[in-house]
Amino acid sequence: MPSELEAESARRPAPRPERAPGVGEPPERRDGLAWLRSQGLGLCCGFATVLLLAIGSFVLAATRDGASAHVAMDDLRGFFAPPSWVHLWLYLLVPVAALYAVNALLATWDTVRRRWRAGVRAPAAYGASVVHVGFLLALVAHVAGGFFGGDRGEVLLAEGWQPLPGFGAARLASLDVDALPGGMPRSARARVVVRDGDGGERTATVGWNAPLATAGGARLALLSDLGRVPVAELVSGTEACVLAEGQGCALAGERIEVLRVVSGAVLVRARGPTGLDAARWLGADGELPLAGNRPLQLRQLRTSPAIVVRVRDAPGTPWALAAALVLSAGLAMMWRRFAPERGRA
Repeated sequence: MPSELEAESARRPAPRPERAPGVGEPPERRDGLAWLRSQGLGLCCGFATVLLLAIGSFVLAATRDGASAHVAMDDLRGFFAPPSWVHLWLYLLVPVAALYAVNALLATWDTVRRRWRAGVRAPAAYGASVVHVGFLLALVAHVAGGFFGGDRGEVLLAEGWQPLPGFGAARLASLDVDALPGGMPRSARARVVVRDGDGGERTATVGWNAPLATAGGARLALLSDLGRVPVAELVSGTEACVLAEGQGCALAGERIEVLRVVSGAVLVRARGPTGLDAARWLGADGELPLAGNRPLQLRQLRTSPAIVVRVRDAPGTPWALAAALVLSAGLAMMWRRFAPERGRA
């Protein structure tokens, strides 16, 4: 008769044979994105990106005065206005770069998820993944700046307050120029006073490589030119403003624009007693009646330092700054990889 142990063993179910991963599993549990985050796809996209950029560098140099004449370094819209077959390398680069970004994003997420589930908590283990995120942010910065940036025109800043798009109003407080022996400026430092919509004022220094910027750098005012210009100091009662050609201000409740400055006189446009805008000459010893019969007088003409700034929307700049911070954090997390190993005793 079988013993009690043998009877118990007979009642136990037989162990199930092990199956290969993915065999017999429901379709929803199978990993259909493995190819999209594979290292092989990333290498192919990387090589294709380098090849297309190399081709593009030769194409841009060869067509600089032709199809690529309107292409700027920070503006990708020139490649599409109008489209040209010579820019085929860029049109192919767009989907390749997009696929490259998706591959890097999925691979990074898979790596982080696997290591976290495995109980890995050391920051150094995630340094490379953080660097990958920084590269993705840099790609977003290029796309944002290349397709959504744009110029808002040039603004002349002298002694008087002038509207500065995106900043409020600004005036030039001082200009220091360090010139070469031949007279060409070596460096320039323009001290600009900026007044926001609430009336608050701040002082900033503008130079060749130091633009005036909003928070995050999403809007820039870049130094374009400098020199001296003739200006007219206009007064109406107790109010006064200093204007160069093409500038305007509000005096006695009226908009005054200076059209031309010549020796001893200035051509201004303003509403007269009839209520109509008119261009009239104003001399040093005369006066012009404004709407409401307020007098407009020319106090003096002189030359004054002035700068020209080019205002530009740069939506990619905050993304680029974020990318730099994330890349720096990722490299800091991997500092042990770059530190030399100490010799063992």
